[in-house]
Amino acid sequence: MPGAGENLDGERIASSLVPPRDVHRSLLVLIAIRAAILLVGLNLANPLGILPPHLGPVPFLPLFNALAVILTLTYLALWWSGRQLMFQLYLQIAVDMAVTTILVANTRGIESAFVSFYILIIICCSLMLGKNGGMIGAALSTILYAGMIAAGNLGLIPLGGVRMDLQNATFRISAHSLGFFAVAFLGAYLSQRLHAVQRELEEKIHSLKQLQRLNEHIVSSIRSGLITTDLEGRIAVFNNTAEELTDRESAEMLEKPVQILLGERLWMRIINNDFFKNARPLRHQDCLTLASGAQRHLGLSVSPLLDQEQQLIGYIISFQDLTEIKRLEEEIRLKDRMAAIGRMAAGIAHEIRNPLTSMRGSVELLRSRVTLSKKDERLLDILIRESDRLNKFVENFLMFAHPGKYTKSTVELVSLLRDSVTLLQNSPEVREKHNVRLKLDTQQIQIQGNADQLKQVFWNLAQNALRAMPDGGTLTITARLAPDGGGQILFEDVGVGMSPEEKEHLFQPFHSGFKGGIGLGLSITFQIVEDHHGRISFESERGQGTKVTIYLPHQHQLVSANSVQ
Repeated sequence: MPGAGENLDGERIASSLVPPRDVHRSLLVLIAIRAAILLVGLNLANPLGILPPHLGPVPFLPLFNALAVILTLTYLALWWSGRQLMFQLYLQIAVDMAVTTILVANTRGIESAFVSFYILIIICCSLMLGKNGGMIGAALSTILYAGMIAAGNLGLIPLGGVRMDLQNATFRISAHSLGFFAVAFLGAYLSQRLHAVQRELEEKIHSLKQLQRLNEHIVSSIRSGLITTDLEGRIAVFNNTAEELTDRESAEMLEKPVQILLGERLWMRIINNDFFKNARPLRHQDCLTLASGAQRHLGLSVSPLLDQEQQLIGYIISFQDLTEIKRLEEEIRLKDRMAAIGRMAAGIAHEIRNPLTSMRGSVELLRSRVTLSKKDERLLDILIRESDRLNKFVENFLMFAHPGKYTKSTVELVSLLRDSVTLLQNSPEVREKHNVRLKLDTQQIQIQGNADQLKQVFWNLAQNALRAMPDGGTLTITARLAPDGGGQILFEDVGVGMSPEEKEHLFQPFHSGFKGGIGLGLSITFQIVEDHHGRISFESERGQGTKVTIYLPHQHQLVSANSVQ
């Protein structure tokens, strides 16, 4: 296709002449400047008697005014289309040279005040087309100017009656030509310097953008929450981890006061802290309540944000999630308390149990040998019943303090849970207003454990859930696979729930939330789950019910862990 080849060649030529700049915008500026020079310059020159009254039969000034308007509208239409911009540039330069030549020829030729218009065109060529364009513009201007003077001296065109000898005309033409090429050279030099500075600026802007993207990538990738603020506390940076830890969107928090996250008390500590004197960050731990109602423990570190002059311009707040660490610390403290109680129980339980057994046996013997009144027999029955209750308590306490060594084997949790729920539904613990619902998201979960111990865990949790619903309600027990292949058992009730104080003492022995309870059920449950290398967690609010989640690892995970140990 010849047309396509010619177009490609034109593009190559254009790219070699045109500097890397916004041609579209430059053309618009050029159109505006040309219209202003023609319309304003000619109308100011007319009162001075510089312009001729007519160009042939047509009045000179109205003709050029109309020409300026028509050319401007034509150029604007071409510019608005956005096509063939380089062709439009060449066209404008060619028309400008033709108009300037006509204007100079009709305003006393070599003595015309409009010869300087050639210089403006040459400057435009240098800036828009580079060194080669400037030189070509200077050469064309010289040729047109010299041709016009020669044609006038030969009488081919009228020059307002101005004629000169060959020597004077040659000197004038040479002087103007020297000026034209000097302007072209200076324009080209300035254009090159401008383009060099522009390229350098573009490179620096590109490097700055790369650094900015790298900085944004680093800030968004670090696994700590990061917030920066100004001196008034307005948030300027809120990274991805901060979104995850606070459960808030960056777009929501930017330009918002950081006090809505940290609270006024911590903010007052920040602004009153002398970072320069202390020379170390301000550290703080706080509990943040998320939009979902869950609580998250955060460890915060606040540092000053300084400018190049080491002046304080804001604050940098980094924080980490300490929720899991707090949970592990609480488990360690609970295990320490249990170990201490276990050591104490080893002596106390046996010291109580042995005399208790003797006392009960003596009472039974006494009742069988002595005839007593009904009142005395009732007292002996109470004594035997209370002895049995105390003995049961000692047995539970011994189980808590020194759990027996149970053999572990492969246990199928789903069938074990079905049996436990069937037993529970037919027990006196379930009243008329109670509803026990079993929800199975999987049909098989195999773990390594002891079925009797796990039944006790399920029974203890189900009993607690039913007791938490004295007026009735639904207990939902769910079995599902954990993401790592283990099992998750959920007990969800709609009962009275627990206060934060009750949750703090949840697994501590002898802290029962129910009337008549001895407070060992959850402690034993916790110990059994720990013995199975599992985890147990509670979510509860007063009046909002309780959700208990038990995680038990898959039998292959347990075998792998034991082999590593």
